[in-house]
Amino acid sequence: MTREPLFSVVVPTHDRARLILKTLNTVLSQTHQSYEVIVVDDASTDDTEQTLEPLIRAKKIRYIKHDQNCERAKSRNTGMENAGGDFLTFLDSDDLMYPTNLEDAAAFIKANPETRLFHNLYQLVDDENRVLCKYDFPSLADPLRAITGGNFLSSVGVFIHREIYQKYRFDPSPQLTGSEDWDYWLRVVPYYSPGRINKVNNGVVQHGSRSTVQLELSKLQSRFAYLTNKIRNDPELSSVYGKYLNRLEAGSLLYTSTVANLMCRHDEALRCLRRAASLDLGLARSRSFMKALGIALLRWNKGH
Repeated sequence: MTREPLFSVVVPTHDRARLILKTLNTVLSQTHQSYEVIVVDDASTDDTEQTLEPLIRAKKIRYIKHDQNCERAKSRNTGMENAGGDFLTFLDSDDLMYPTNLEDAAAFIKANPETRLFHNLYQLVDDENRVLCKYDFPSLADPLRAITGGNFLSSVGVFIHREIYQKYRFDPSPQLTGSEDWDYWLRVVPYYSPGRINKVNNGVVQHGSRSTVQLELSKLQSRFAYLTNKIRNDPELSSVYGKYLNRLEAGSLLYTSTVANLMCRHDEALRCLRRAASLDLGLARSRSFMKALGIALLRWNKGH
């Protein structure tokens, strides 16, 4: 038996006053109405609280503000600690839910009552909702292979049962910031095989202040080194992942090559891709790998 609300939507935010209302409006206009919205403000210095005041006063959202900035891992943990839904989903404060997101999730839950983790598809859009990129998602036939090849679950469009969100927390280590969601799924997926709604129900909005376009390559490399070493050094997880540990490192290198290409550091992208191929030939045959390789070889930069 489920209880009200069926869904908790956790929205971490920091200095996104100009963007967050658009995000929240996509939640508040859902065709399915059994949900709560928890906005966790990670010590914003702009007028986020004033912007949200009408929604807070109307009790359309629950608003929790941190005293100091702690990054997204802590914000998501705060959201989980205060959630009451049977299932919880995360939505960054610059991203979008499409109208039937929760309705489709509710139908999936009814049809798959034993599933505790599932996700829908998402796409990259601009600030006028024009599609910029449609992502490839791996087969779920082998969940360990899927999640070590890259963080396809991300932090958008994923639904987790209270059994998961009351047990697992995001690692708030500063060394992991930006990949705390991948680390989370790497710890959860071995014990909760993910399901999928094969429909695009979320938009990831590309804009100049998005954190993923402001990366420093050296910090990204350090982050992934921390992540892969964490899994390798965990006795239980290293045993669970076994033959996929090299694939995990290869997946992080593939992502690094994509960022290097965006920075026009194509030689660095090629170095990462060569190393990734040496670790996992299967990943080297993927469309994502071939795309990154083509960009690096052609020295192509979309922005110029």
